[in-house]
Amino acid sequence: MERLLLKTLLMLFFSIFFSPTSLLSGEKKWKKVNEESNIEVFLKPSPNKMLDIMKGVGLVDGPPEKIAFILLDSTQKKNWDGLKKEKVLEQKSPLNKVFYQAYEVPFPFSNRDIVFRITCEKTKNGFLIKYNSEKHPKAPKTIGERATIHANYFLKRVKGNKTLASVEVIFDLKGDVPAFISNIISRKWPISVIKHVRRKIKKSWVKKIKF
Repeated sequence: MERLLLKTLLMLFFSIFFSPTSLLSGEKKWKKVNEESNIEVFLKPSPNKMLDIMKGVGLVDGPPEKIAFILLDSTQKKNWDGLKKEKVLEQKSPLNKVFYQAYEVPFPFSNRDIVFRITCEKTKNGFLIKYNSEKHPKAPKTIGERATIHANYFLKRVKGNKTLASVEVIFDLKGDVPAFISNIISRKWPISVIKHVRRKIKKSWVKKIKF
């Protein structure tokens, strides 16, 4: 799902400089900041106080096993905007792998790449999928700036063969992109992810993961 980062950046590139941005709250508890397509979005500051942690919560019509398959799969994202290169650096199992992705970013920003590990673990009522940036010995030299992501996807089984999806994410685009733009991207991310899963879950290629 990291390619949503660049797709969102492309859409927001011009608007972010002409739209008023309010000061973000310093509250430590989650604060609701948006709702769209029956997806609630919450915010709280991260420990460094510059970047925000965003959380989106919404129902998906399908079981956690299929949603986990979508979030763990990379091959169905090949044609997303901005992607220049993708490589699997390490794969311990289908549920534990490290990706390198490089993106072309619009002027005036430098290009970005990212190295992150995807893991999946079983929980009492579903799954927890984590995306965490890390340093890796097989990672190539950065093409501009190396962004970071830390995201948790909580997938809880509920009645009616549905899933309550809760997405928490914090982005840092680093370098010449100020923190407030990283926060704008983070605010859009949970909605984009849940909408993406809702669209894809009925596709024939989506299977149930085997744990």
